Amino acid sequence: MRTVRQGEVNMGEASQERLPNRWIRVIGAVLIQLALGSIYAWSIFNKPLASADYLDENAKSLAILGIFATSLAGFGLFVSLGGRLQDRYGPRNIAMLAGVIYAVAYILSWQMVKSLPGMYVAYALLGVGVGIGYSCPLACCVKWFPDKRGLISGIAVAGFGAGTFIFAQVGTLIIGSSPYADLGLAYLILGVIFLAMVLAGAMLLCDPPSGYCPAGWTPPLQGAGSTAKKQFNVREMIHTKSFIMIWIMFVLSATCGLMMVGNISNVANSFKEFTPGVGSGDILATKAESVALLAGIYAIFNGTGRVAWGFFSDKLGRTKAMKIMFLVQAVGLFASAAFVLSKPTDQNLQFAGLAIFDSWVGFCFGGNFALFPPITSEYFGTKFFGSNYGIVFTSYAVGGVVGGLMPGIIKGGFELVFIVTGIGSLVAFIIANLTKPPVIPEEAKSAA
Repeated sequence: MRTVRQGEVNMGEASQERLPNRWIRVIGAVLIQLALGSIYAWSIFNKPLASADYLDENAKSLAILGIFATSLAGFGLFVSLGGRLQDRYGPRNIAMLAGVIYAVAYILSWQMVKSLPGMYVAYALLGVGVGIGYSCPLACCVKWFPDKRGLISGIAVAGFGAGTFIFAQVGTLIIGSSPYADLGLAYLILGVIFLAMVLAGAMLLCDPPSGYCPAGWTPPLQGAGSTAKKQFNVREMIHTKSFIMIWIMFVLSATCGLMMVGNISNVANSFKEFTPGVGSGDILATKAESVALLAGIYAIFNGTGRVAWGFFSDKLGRTKAMKIMFLVQAVGLFASAAFVLSKPTDQNLQFAGLAIFDSWVGFCFGGNFALFPPITSEYFGTKFFGSNYGIVFTSYAVGGVVGGLMPGIIKGGFELVFIVTGIGSLVAFIIANLTKPPVIPEEAKSAA
C-alpha cells in the first residue's frame, strides 16, 4: 500500500488510469527542443557572416562573436520570464508564443544579414524566443516524472543537442558553395521549419493534476527523487546559500561549454592549413565540411551527455554526479590546452584531436541541463519550478557572454582559454562538495 505524505494528493488508481500517457509530453518537449537547439548551430553561420564587407578587419572577429553572445544573453535572461509565464498561463500557450518569436527572429535575420546592427537585433530576439520557450517543456516533464527527474530532464533537453546536429547539416546544405549569397535563404527556410515544429510540440504539453504522483511510486525522504520539504518561491529561494552555490556552479560550467560551442570553428582555424583530406581522399574534402562535422559531433555528445548524466544522477545523487562531471570536464579542458599547445601539423591528426576534445567538453556541457533542473526542484520544490529555475538559469546568460567573448578577450591563444576554463571547472567541483539542501526556518529553530 502506497503511503501519502503530508501535503501530497493521492489520486488513486482509477484517476491514474484516466490520465493520458505521460510520455506524450516528452515527445512534445523533444520536438520543441529540436527547434530551439539550433541556436547552437552558430558555427555554420560564423564564417559566412565574417565574410561580410561591412566590417573592418580589425573589428570583425569580436563583432561577429558578439552576435552569438547576444543571443545567449537573451536566452539566459528570458528563461526567468518564460518560467513565470508558464507557471501562470501553462506550458502550451507560452511555448507557442516562444515559437512565434523564435521564427520571427530567423526571418528577420533573412532581411538583416548584411547589417551588423540588424543581426544583433535579430539574434537578441532569437535568444528571447529560446529563453521564453526553454522552461515550458522542461517544467512540464519534471512535474509528470517526479520518479525520474534526472533522466527525464536529460531526455527533455536532449533535443537541443540533436537539433544542433540536424540543423547544422541542413543549414550547411542550404548555404551551399556560395555562403554569403545563400545565407539569408537559410535563415528564412529554417525559420518556417522551426515555427511548425514548436507549434506542433506545444500542442502536446500540459501540466499534470495538482498533487500528481505516478502509480506505485513513493518519494524517497532524501537524495535523488526526493520531494522538497518546503515549496520555495523566488524571493525565498534567492536568500538561501544553496541557491548561490548552484548559481555559481552553473556559471562556471556553462562558460566552459559555451566557449567551445561558439568557437569550435575558430579553434580549427587556429591550426594553419586545417583542411583534412584535401587531395588525398582521407577524412573530409573541405574546411567548411570539417567544421560542420565538428559542430555536429559536439551536438551529438551534448545530447548524449544530457541523458547519461541525468541517468547517473538518479542513481548516484545530484551533487555526486556534479562532482564527477566537473572533474571530467576539467581534465578534458586541460588536455585540450595541451593538444593545441603541441601544434600538430598532420591535418588528420588535427581533426581527430579536435573531434575528441570537442565531444569530451560537449558531453559534460550537456550534463548541466540534466543536473541543475532536478536539483532545483528537489531543493526548492515544483510548485514554483518554472520561476525558480528561470532565476537559476540567469547564470547561463553570464556564462554565455563570458564564454562567447573569452577567446576575443584573452590574448595568448586557445591553450590559455582552455586552461582558464579548466580552472573554472575545478572551482565548480570544490563548490559542489560544499553544496547542501536549504535549511528550512523551522528546522533551524529546532536545531538551535
